[in-house]
Amino acid sequence: MLSSKLFHTVFLLLFAADVLVVDSKVRGKPNRNKVDSVDSGGIWGEDGNAPPPRGPHFAKDTPKSVLAAVGAPAHIPCKARNLGAKSVSWIRHKDLHVLTVGSFTFTNDERFSAHRDPSSGDWVLVLRHPQPSDSGYYECSISTKPVTAVSVKLEVVVPSAELLGDGSVYLDKGSTLNLTCVVHFSPTPPEFILWYHRDKLVNYGRRGGRVIQVVTEHRGELTRSSLLVYNATLLDSGRYSCKPANAKKVSVVVHVLQSETPEAMKTTSNGDALAHNNLIFSVMTAAAFCLLTSSKDDLSLYKVVPWCLHFRLFSLFTNR
Repeated sequence: MLSSKLFHTVFLLLFAADVLVVDSKVRGKPNRNKVDSVDSGGIWGEDGNAPPPRGPHFAKDTPKSVLAAVGAPAHIPCKARNLGAKSVSWIRHKDLHVLTVGSFTFTNDERFSAHRDPSSGDWVLVLRHPQPSDSGYYECSISTKPVTAVSVKLEVVVPSAELLGDGSVYLDKGSTLNLTCVVHFSPTPPEFILWYHRDKLVNYGRRGGRVIQVVTEHRGELTRSSLLVYNATLLDSGRYSCKPANAKKVSVVVHVLQSETPEAMKTTSNGDALAHNNLIFSVMTAAAFCLLTSSKDDLSLYKVVPWCLHFRLFSLFTNR
């Protein structure tokens, strides 16, 4: 009986001491090994000083959304870490369809596949030829008990192309033709951007003393492609079209004009002045002739001179 009471007393003392030790540890380091719940994506603590958990988890920089464009593959990363023997699955939210488990595909839609990126360690869901209807949430889950999962929102946009200008471009012969095609809403550069002149593919490079060049740059969601035709000729006139891989074709009409040289303009101005002086001289000559050949009578002067002047002017212009 005494031994039984002694046993219970010792047990209670040990339990109380253990509770005090645990309480002191929690109070001393309340945020130690904090891990977000499954509902918040299973991503380990916001505190940058807290070490990541040892078991399977998602890295704190796991993306919440991915933007993709029609015409380019969509890559949705899953930053699962310390998997051990656990596997990663991708599930489509709208129909709860299991797309992949590890690197195995469980859907008849051949556009979907998954692989582990050897450089980053991410499990990436790849969707080839995405369409706007593919937009929505995709869940990456780790086969823990309970399951640890995080959802990523995929947004598929339709890129559009624009040729800068008002539909027509005018330039002088011998100058440089510069056409710029801008592709909007393209998170990744189009696989290609083709240029056409009169529905024929433009050949780049140097040809017959003329240089045709294309310069392309991508920033953010915009891709710019500039077609440069140096020393343009009249043959470079016509319709030009820009066709990105992920957008509809857009066109513009180019007019190369025969420019007037300063010498030609000067010749035209001198010719006009000379014709004007000749006209004045002809009128004065005709008036003098009429006065000399008419009568001295004042009345006859008013009648004869206008008739004579008209006749002389008519004769001068018809003989030119």
